Amino acid sequence: MKKQALSLVLAGLMAASLAGCGSSSSNTSTTSTSTTASTAATTTAATTAASTTTAAATTAASTAAEAESTTEAEVTTASTTAEAASEEATTEAKTTEATTEAKTTEAKTTEAVSEEAESEEVGSEEVESEEGSEAETFDLSASKYLSDGVLTVGLNATFPPFEYVGDGKDDFTAITANESNATGFDVAMMNEIGKRLGVDVEIEDMDFDGIIPALGTKIDVAATGMTITDERKEAVNFSDPYYDATQSVLVAADSKIANEDDLKAADAIGVQAGTTGETVAREINDSAVVSVKSFNQAVADLVNGKNDAVILDEVPAEAFEKNYEGKLKVLDGSDFNFDVEEYGIAMPKDDEVLLDAINSALADMKADGTYDELLEQYISNYQAE
Repeated sequence: MKKQALSLVLAGLMAASLAGCGSSSSNTSTTSTSTTASTAATTTAATTAASTTTAAATTAASTAAEAESTTEAEVTTASTTAEAASEEATTEAKTTEATTEAKTTEAKTTEAVSEEAESEEVGSEEVESEEGSEAETFDLSASKYLSDGVLTVGLNATFPPFEYVGDGKDDFTAITANESNATGFDVAMMNEIGKRLGVDVEIEDMDFDGIIPALGTKIDVAATGMTITDERKEAVNFSDPYYDATQSVLVAADSKIANEDDLKAADAIGVQAGTTGETVAREINDSAVVSVKSFNQAVADLVNGKNDAVILDEVPAEAFEKNYEGKLKVLDGSDFNFDVEEYGIAMPKDDEVLLDAINSALADMKADGTYDELLEQYISNYQAE
């Protein structure tokens, strides 16, 4: 713009100069007065034209300067506006990011609070469940044998790991009487049932063959690894089955006995009186059966060489094998075609309230995992005393 204005000024000066020169050369022959007047007029016209041209050039230059200034101002303004817009966009982006982070943090906080609340709810349910297993009571007022708040349990503590004499250190909170310090799975099971029924439990350790006759008089129930049989069901009620068992044969570690034919040729087969082991032994070789009051005695006679074998349930046989490590071995019942048996809690036939209460407690124990915990503790992890 500045270059255009300068060109206009120069053009005006040149025009004035040419006008002066033309006028002088064309009037040489006129009089001096005319020449002087003409020259003055010409000079005035040239001066006026030059002034006009100069003014126009100045105006053009000023206009160009103003235009340039306006353009620079517009550019500056546009630049400033763009910069401000950029900063505003950056600020908005940061604000959006901060808002997003805040929302994320809020979401995480909400999730954490939700998880904590859920955990507290689950914990509350577990506490309620645990308290329920101890505090929940049944209406036993119509029970002939439990209305007094005491459940008397008969067993024979020579049948590890289901019942045997312990060291008295068990935490059986429902058991209020246990003179022989009986322990094992059946004892722990009845302690738990007592807690759930809200009654005290008293343990009576007695000969196995006297347990069923004592039901309804000396004891309320029997929990002693007793197999459910049709013959026994004629005399007593049984709870729902709580354990599957199979008979096995316990022999000396160096014994040659391996099958039923070998048992038929044996001289002495030890059994506990009144057990299904005795029944099985008599079916195989009745004349060789030696029936005693406890498995402890039968096994001791086996170790001492008085018996050739002892027939008893597999799990207790394995327990005795541990007790007499290196001296005994267990032969699987399948080699002798022994059937699977089921254990049940025996009780008098004249108390359906008692039967229903015990079955309900057993079912709850199995449902909430307590039953499996007792199996793990007292059977799977059994250690010889």
